[in-house]
Amino acid sequence: MKILISGHNGFIGKHLLRKLKCVNLDYETEFLTRSDFKSPYSLAKKISSDDIIFHFAGVNRDIDENEVFLKNNEINETLYLALGEVNFKGKLIFTSSTQENTESLYGKAKKDARLKFEKQSNSLGYFFSGIITPNIFGPFCKPNYNSFIATFSYNIINKQIPKVDQNKSVSLIYIGDFIDLIIRALYNNDPIKINNELIQNFKVNDILNKLNNFNDSYILKGHIPSFESYFDLCLFNTFRSYIEYENFFPINHQVYIDGRGSFSELTRCFSEGQTSYSVTKKGITRGNHFHTRKVERFSVISGKAKISIREVLSEKKIEFFLDGDRPSYVDMPIWYTHNIENIGDDDLITMFWINEHYNEDSPDTYLENV
Repeated sequence: MKILISGHNGFIGKHLLRKLKCVNLDYETEFLTRSDFKSPYSLAKKISSDDIIFHFAGVNRDIDENEVFLKNNEINETLYLALGEVNFKGKLIFTSSTQENTESLYGKAKKDARLKFEKQSNSLGYFFSGIITPNIFGPFCKPNYNSFIATFSYNIINKQIPKVDQNKSVSLIYIGDFIDLIIRALYNNDPIKINNELIQNFKVNDILNKLNNFNDSYILKGHIPSFESYFDLCLFNTFRSYIEYENFFPINHQVYIDGRGSFSELTRCFSEGQTSYSVTKKGITRGNHFHTRKVERFSVISGKAKISIREVLSEKKIEFFLDGDRPSYVDMPIWYTHNIENIGDDDLITMFWINEHYNEDSPDTYLENV
């Protein structure tokens, strides 16, 4: 038995892969690639009858909407035939869309496939869950593709003015909540349904106003904005994922000097938080872990430091050099493993601010070397 993922390089697929790093599993993970979908025969060679398949592969947009329908239909038909070829008895988790209820050909392709897989599962005896999802948003979603939040965030950070075509109400679910939901299929055969508590409904302009407020507070002033709800935190973590970190950080603190010495404000925040500090000896490295939800700020106020970050699933490493002679800070993005190393001759003193109190039952800290 193994986990198979189609569309592993897509928005949902990559988030599933990141989440699998946070759980202890005995399953081997493999990918169903574009070349595997060339024929039902080649795809069937990758599938064992008891595997767990997360099927995310599909086409969201094309110049010709008919091509969207044909390409999605071809992908899903190939998997359908391959499952029949191996007399599949495992689990298939399929993502559909609320566009099923519209006149779009994309929605029609999704609905046709969901109903066909459901009928086949009853015939072959495998577990099937076809999840009709609202608009999924979260970090790393591709702008100008399938999430207006990604597009707005990217535009605002790049000093472009977002355009609102229709100020309609949109149902939203955060990618982290969606992944937590579907990953339950690894442990049981319970039907997967999206609870109403996981769905938020907002007007497009309301979301745009929140993003503009994040920009004013965080990008322009360096303040941590107010997170009045869990949704606000998810939206903020989505927004800041479109920052080009290597060009944005480190940011110098403003230092006031007079005859008494110096003073600097490190973090102005409008949400709950916790402050701590560390003294790091010469040549020592701290960290090598990542977070999935926390907002964290490292401020170097004495000594010399190298802060390294790397997005989980990526090999690209970003390095920042900070000097306490000019106090500065770097904020840690979610899903980036990070560390801080004392590269000077003296002790390194670092102030840490994080947006939540430490909780032993939910530390949100996962070890991985940068």
